[in-house]
Amino acid sequence: MATSETAQPQLLLVEDNRAQALMMQRMLEEGGLEGEVVHVGTLAAAKEHLATSRVSCVLLDLTLPDAARLDGLAEIRNVAPEAPVVVVTADNDAGRGIKAVQSGAQDYLMKGQMDSAQLSRAIHFAIERAHSEQQLARRALHDALTGLPNRVLFLDRLTYALARSERQGSSTGIFFLDLDGFKGVNDRLGHLAGDELLRAIAGRLLAEVRPGDTVSRFGGDEFTVLVPEVTGAEEARSLAERLTEAVRTAVTVAGEEISLTPSIGCVLGESRDRPEELLDRADRAMYAAKRHPDTNYELSPQG
Repeated sequence: MATSETAQPQLLLVEDNRAQALMMQRMLEEGGLEGEVVHVGTLAAAKEHLATSRVSCVLLDLTLPDAARLDGLAEIRNVAPEAPVVVVTADNDAGRGIKAVQSGAQDYLMKGQMDSAQLSRAIHFAIERAHSEQQLARRALHDALTGLPNRVLFLDRLTYALARSERQGSSTGIFFLDLDGFKGVNDRLGHLAGDELLRAIAGRLLAEVRPGDTVSRFGGDEFTVLVPEVTGAEEARSLAERLTEAVRTAVTVAGEEISLTPSIGCVLGESRDRPEELLDRADRAMYAAKRHPDTNYELSPQG
């Protein structure tokens, strides 16, 4: 079984008919498709391979012994949502192929009506189409300046974290940060310098969180941090202090050392809470923190 890192592009051929699989492999060779072809005969074997390997495309037969109709496609999409899929249907079964495309496949071909050029072209276009779709999806869910998740993706991850919090027996931490004095820097040094400062601070915040946490640029000079598992108020305060120090560390921009202090609003959420209401509470706590000269963060009471 291949590992998740492959030296060359890999195509996964899922076909239970050995003769049909050999014929398609010959077509792929004739079509000049580069890369390794891995053949499996069942949906179960395909899922096992996809769990440990990254493939450039899946060529999927819709008549497998352990998958009925479009169930196989649904399972493949669930295990490897980013892998492009070209489905192969029985002779004259165009209707099922169209339904497969409507269900997430990039293309379909009919057995007995395809040649090597058509097969290779379908796979090539499927890979390119999937790449374009992924790029569009990324742009829709990430901030163009910093590359961080935007508020749409942040809310989606917050919703998921709250759903899990009841099973985990812990709270979900939300931290709302605003950069005090950023407007003055932007006005004095210009927007390019301001953008450079925002990118630097985004990197600092990312360095302070765990792999499962989320740092988001919420808009302007506002950032949000999602920590799915927080044991209580003391841990939340400790993280707020770490985030503060990360932001305060001087950044050299346009030949000048700049140090800003964030105002941070913190809130601990439970599964019963609504994501938008938690963000609103964190936002209000952030503005309350701005009024405290002795500390730069405010922990909103639960409930």
